[in-house]
Amino acid sequence: MRNNNGSYTSSTPTAPAVTPENDASYIQSSWQRCKDKYKIEPQRTIKLCSLTEREIQEKREPLEQLLFDSHSIIQRIRRVARQSGYSVLISNAEGVTVKAFTDSDHDLALQSKGLRQGTLWQEAIVGTNGLGTCLEEKRPITVDASEHYGTNLQCFSCSAAPLIGADGSIVGGLDMSTFASGNRLGQALALNFVTETANEIEALIFRGAYKNQHIINLAGAANMNTALVAFNDNGTVIAATTTALMALNCRQRYDLVGKSVEEAFQISRNELFQPAPLHHQFQFNNAKFDLHLELRPPEAKPRQETLRRQTAAAQTKRTSSIGLKRLPPEQHTPLLEAAGSDPALIRQANSCMRIVDRGVITLIQGETGTGKEVWAKALHDSSARRGRPFVAVNCAAIPETLIESELFGYGAGTFTGGLKSGKKGKIEASDGGTLFLDEIGDMPAELQARLLRVLAEKEIIPLGEVEPVPIDINVICATHRDLEQYVSQGDFREDLYYRISVFKVTLPALRNRQDKSELIRKVLEQVRSELGDPDPIGLATEAEQALLSYPWPGNIRQLKNVLHCAACMREGRDIQIDDLAGEVLNPGLEDFSAATSSVAQSSGNGATSQSPEKQQLIAALETNRWNVTRAAKALGVSRSTLHRKIKAHGLLLEPQES
Repeated sequence: MRNNNGSYTSSTPTAPAVTPENDASYIQSSWQRCKDKYKIEPQRTIKLCSLTEREIQEKREPLEQLLFDSHSIIQRIRRVARQSGYSVLISNAEGVTVKAFTDSDHDLALQSKGLRQGTLWQEAIVGTNGLGTCLEEKRPITVDASEHYGTNLQCFSCSAAPLIGADGSIVGGLDMSTFASGNRLGQALALNFVTETANEIEALIFRGAYKNQHIINLAGAANMNTALVAFNDNGTVIAATTTALMALNCRQRYDLVGKSVEEAFQISRNELFQPAPLHHQFQFNNAKFDLHLELRPPEAKPRQETLRRQTAAAQTKRTSSIGLKRLPPEQHTPLLEAAGSDPALIRQANSCMRIVDRGVITLIQGETGTGKEVWAKALHDSSARRGRPFVAVNCAAIPETLIESELFGYGAGTFTGGLKSGKKGKIEASDGGTLFLDEIGDMPAELQARLLRVLAEKEIIPLGEVEPVPIDINVICATHRDLEQYVSQGDFREDLYYRISVFKVTLPALRNRQDKSELIRKVLEQVRSELGDPDPIGLATEAEQALLSYPWPGNIRQLKNVLHCAACMREGRDIQIDDLAGEVLNPGLEDFSAATSSVAQSSGNGATSQSPEKQQLIAALETNRWNVTRAAKALGVSRSTLHRKIKAHGLLLEPQES
């Protein structure tokens, strides 16, 4: 998830500064862990765990901003993978695949064997594998064929690299996988490409997190603008990317972080602050370096008034058919932008504006995917605190053992392995601004009491400290759970509930919104922008009607995913009905688990239990070795139509030979 300074944080341990040489010792170490620590029996088929769609959405939510920011980088590796017969998987720090791109000719076969969204690749459960072992080893690795612990995974060749946040913690993993062929050159190229891509994503995160600090680019011979070092106005190095630490032969981050720029690079501030890149020779850690140092100054903070006026000018003039009182545009633009033209939401926006700067805690309720964080951010941007931090904390995404230190921070020397200077918690980081507690219903019981005290006393005590720290925050909470029922069951403190629920905002499900058509167009424009398409994406009448008729159990988040997929599948300017996912066109289809059971039964009963269309599909796919492009051509249909029919008949879930 992204914290108040733009960095992505995770609960996983800090990654090592330097990637060890890529030998095969990690395979032996991993197998030893699987046998001795995880008690997994060797040389057996390992059942893969798949999450439900709702669980996948919850796991992906903390990484949504990262996926959005790195879209162009991910699209590049996706194109290479498609041309080379690879799939691309992106996982969270737990090893859950939150995004999967299987665009190559092998896509159906790869998905049928587990390379798909929602699969759990944690080494402790699956054994030695690309993603799971990469996260465990905290370095780029390749796991090929028989190096996998489970016999059913030995058909794969997987290269993976950890995704590292601005503070050096592991936030996820990036993987390129295909069927094993013994091609060592291909494996080396895949590992190199996935590592470079992960480094680019780390650098992007780093630049965003430290955009208000000075950043040095170490432009050495092997540099790709990923070797970055950040220092503050006092000249103290506060962070560095993994590539920079490797370039300087740092075994640990604190070999560099915490030193002064003058000490680390043997250079005066005047020399460093010259306008042109500087060719510089220096000694560091008993080694000589010859690098180009290019300084990137802090970005100027945007003027809030200018942004507000630009947003107000772009706001279309709306009038309510039910005579709602409208506030002056400069006061309510962000909230009304979030409300759209739905009368119920416009009424909610006007109510929110009356309490926005009154110190009233707001509780936002609604189903998963209805945009609770979007509404909370709009509420913050409509307040007098809009120029101050907006810090979002997903109480369900942080492990129970770490949530206390994440919220309250800790003092120097509190934890072994913790930051030497201590760490500021999310609550203190939001001082002067807004603290957004998402999924507060999942907050552990013992922390509910501490939060209640924070709300009452307006101060916190970091772990390991004795002196309280005064804070000035506006608090917004959100949940998709029935907190009243939780209170009656004893799972949520009654006094805390009454403290946070004085003012409630209920966001309607997408199926109940009266501005669905307008919202679909708005989300489609967002998708177009993310894909980088210069021309508008149209929507055929039949496709729009199907979108309007679908009940959308995953709400706006599901709508965006469906439109993103359809925009990629379309063959012309407009999205046609055949481009839409099968779930939209056939909302009555059984879920994946039921479909799997049905497919298994039909397989056992032979071809006579299958429909003629399904038999024709299987025959065409098998004749063309599961190459969708060739099979579609043989059947005389478009690739997107064939994909829809494959999903409708549940063929994606049938295990196929590679």
